[in-house]
Amino acid sequence: MLLSSRLSDPPDAPKPLSLSEYHHLARWMDVMGLTLAALLRDDAEVLLKPHPDADRILHLLRRVEDVESLLGHWERLGIWVLGEHQPEFPGRLRQRLKTSCLPLLFGAGPRVSLDQGGLCVVGSRDSPEESRRFAQAVGERAAREGCVVISSDMRGIDRDVISATLAAGGRVICVLSDSLEKAVTSKRFREPLESGRAPLVTPFTPDIRFAVANAMRANRYQYGLSDAAIVVESRQSGGIWSGADENRKHRWVPAFVQTGAHMSSGNSALQHLGLLPISRQDIEQSASLARLITERASAPSATVRPPGERPDLYAIFLSELAQLDHATACSEESVARHFGIEVQQARAWLTRAARCACADKPR
Repeated sequence: MLLSSRLSDPPDAPKPLSLSEYHHLARWMDVMGLTLAALLRDDAEVLLKPHPDADRILHLLRRVEDVESLLGHWERLGIWVLGEHQPEFPGRLRQRLKTSCLPLLFGAGPRVSLDQGGLCVVGSRDSPEESRRFAQAVGERAAREGCVVISSDMRGIDRDVISATLAAGGRVICVLSDSLEKAVTSKRFREPLESGRAPLVTPFTPDIRFAVANAMRANRYQYGLSDAAIVVESRQSGGIWSGADENRKHRWVPAFVQTGAHMSSGNSALQHLGLLPISRQDIEQSASLARLITERASAPSATVRPPGERPDLYAIFLSELAQLDHATACSEESVARHFGIEVQQARAWLTRAARCACADKPR
């Protein structure tokens, strides 16, 4: 906390270490034959003298009273803090996120369930009603089977699935990107926290405000804590897309995407990129949600696209094209602007799509 957390420092005070700076210092200490704990010794100034950023680090280390005050405040709220080297810190996060894992984890509620896996369920804030019902169906089914649901408290799909799971008596892990202090005192989480059904965790200090970058970083933690993931609704940009794509590239867990008659272009693109299809009918009619996910993820045809394999860009183009209005889809220039490609490329793909459409017509 001394090295990497923002406290009540004046604006002109030295900034806490970034994640890369923190890891660089840890490696430097290791080369010197010392652990980070040695920085709390009386001779820390002597130990740090060869380090190029010694003055800044020493300033950060003097904030002991501020840290002690914050720890006391959080303890009264029921908030705990875990360091990455403590045995209770989730091993899944260390193993999967590696150096992108922040050195501290803040939370409330039981810590023992954090490394036991679960089903990550994510989706866009402004999703259609059909997708919200899908998320609620997943939450209710997971609760009946005793499967832990892992998501955030963001408005939309994430909050829907958390609420549905808790309402059905199930268990969740809620990964927050901001305002843990507010969450632990909210009426919504009071009973689930007391009963141990909803541990809240965040890699950010409990009083931090919302920031898009933090929300996107928190997505990694949802995948990192889980056994499998379902993307309910996604655009072809933004945090849900980037989280799903990062999981695909690193192959942390098997990932599914909601499919159906009114599948969004983002969902269709994720399926073309290798995410496994799953429908609301699958959820409601399967004998076991856990068995359904396990069997589909291990089936020979259920292959996640390996890193380095080229995605079918034309298939993604075709899926998105079907969602455009007629005027835009019929203009080479408009299509090129929409996709950010050259007019020549737009012309080639539109010609290819027209040939395929003609070939499919009955003679």
